[in-house]
Amino acid sequence: MFNSSYGTTVIMVAMVALICISIQKFFKKYLESDQYYYLKDITLVGAWALCGIWMPDGPLRITVAAGVASACIGFCQRATKGKNLRFLYFLVGLVFSLFGPRIAFIEFANGEYYYLSYFASVAISTLWVGIFPIFFQEIDEIPGLCGLLLTVSWTMISVVILSSSQSLHDASQICMIGLVLLLVFWSRHIYAYRRLTEPLTGLWGTLFAGLSILGVSKGITFYTLALLPLGFFALPITETSMGVISAALSPRPTGNLILYRKLITRGHTHPVAIYLVVTVCAVLGCLVSAIQLGMPDFLYLLAAVGGVSGVIWVVYTFKYKRAKMNGECRKPGLWGVTVDNISLNYALTKVQHWIKTERTPHIIVTPDALAALRSRTDENYRRIVRGAGLVLPDGAGLIGALKLIGTPIQERIPGVEFTEHLCRRAAYEGWRVWMLGGAPGVAETAAERLAEKFPGLTVSGTCDGFFKPEDTDEICSAIRRAETDILFVGLGVPKQEYWLEEYLGKTGAVVGMGIGGSMDVISGRLTRAPKIWQKVGMEWLYRVIQEPWRWRRLTKLPLFVWYLVLTYLHIDSYKNDDIKVDK
Repeated sequence: MFNSSYGTTVIMVAMVALICISIQKFFKKYLESDQYYYLKDITLVGAWALCGIWMPDGPLRITVAAGVASACIGFCQRATKGKNLRFLYFLVGLVFSLFGPRIAFIEFANGEYYYLSYFASVAISTLWVGIFPIFFQEIDEIPGLCGLLLTVSWTMISVVILSSSQSLHDASQICMIGLVLLLVFWSRHIYAYRRLTEPLTGLWGTLFAGLSILGVSKGITFYTLALLPLGFFALPITETSMGVISAALSPRPTGNLILYRKLITRGHTHPVAIYLVVTVCAVLGCLVSAIQLGMPDFLYLLAAVGGVSGVIWVVYTFKYKRAKMNGECRKPGLWGVTVDNISLNYALTKVQHWIKTERTPHIIVTPDALAALRSRTDENYRRIVRGAGLVLPDGAGLIGALKLIGTPIQERIPGVEFTEHLCRRAAYEGWRVWMLGGAPGVAETAAERLAEKFPGLTVSGTCDGFFKPEDTDEICSAIRRAETDILFVGLGVPKQEYWLEEYLGKTGAVVGMGIGGSMDVISGRLTRAPKIWQKVGMEWLYRVIQEPWRWRRLTKLPLFVWYLVLTYLHIDSYKNDDIKVDK
């Protein structure tokens, strides 16, 4: 029955939704992509906090407060660049179980009850609340997967609670708020190439666990609200367990999320692969729920999941068709340079897949405008770029040119930033890196600074770029003996790309990345341009001020602009040769 408290909740949620929509609309045109998504994360957490303050019931406030606290832990994880803060999620779970609702009894399907002792109740509730944010973060290693799983699973558990014949006022309010905010922040959660990141996985993981506990404490049998999420996440749980066991016992671990990787290797695109994984998870969740639910409720649940899956599929199809109509594409190109139009998180995930699973050498290239110009005449460089595992858009000039000709890039990934992100991930995963290039002493200083910035990073060796050709074989042997995973080469464009193509296989490293002058920036020999210079696309000028000898490179920019104008007017005589490369 409708009552005044439900009416208050509806008004509250509507007001919060309008505020969130207004914030997104206003700031979207003023912020860059990463800044905008960070603002959306803060806005979403703030929306939940505001709803929690307005809620009249204690259990609801505690549940939302636990979710907001977990989001704050997630923000701290991003700021400290470490995973050692995950234990704090269990601290949140402990506070939640001490002062909020907890699993005090288990009601079985036949009507029997099993009452837990106080300490057992607190322990089970603490583990239940603490484990979900961590598990969500593991799933979030694949961009887009956690958001899609969250949307469908939240819908499933909401259908169970909202269609229950029992009085579940508290849980139903949480369900309604969650569904509305998922709709308002739809693009943040249903995005194929972007992770939720630690704050949102902490927020939603805790809320998801708290929602199920609210339902159990109000009378829904434990089997329904425990087996439903466990059934839905049965596939990721199984795959994660297999990955942990194989990592401990096998020299060639299977890795995580096996089904997703199998789909990718069979030629499915990333969006289709994650959609199929979620579909399998949804079917498993529905089958498990059939053990507890009656046939009518089971059909309602199946219809809800089918409806949500259908809507998501339509959104995906419409979005990518519209992107194609607008000239956006997965691999836009300018002359001989074809760029991967992906997010930073997706690029990191791809590198992780190479190192943990494939163990075959891949080159990463970060071209700028002059690299694209070089590709017009340098066939070898053009061939290397086309065969690279990743080609990340670095230079502002190249990104502006691609936008001008109608193929915009979703996110700029500067080489120096991607190098640091790789080192941060290497510190987490235990990967070994090697620094090759720069003036004498630069590689060593860069390695020291990276090790200080990312505790746990293993730099297996360094070497300056002034070695003799006859020393190359010895350098490759040293890199191989050090069991290097990632090799950073700073020899300048195109020398570093030539070197990687010829010798990466001999080094035994999985990933070879040409970082050019990024090694000088990391070592402190040069400073990176201030944010305002980066934002207006004048980072190159700041670099020339620090290294005046680079002015000779500027003489080629008018030629780049000239060819770009010809390309824009469709009167450029340049023809891409058909080089077929397996990627």
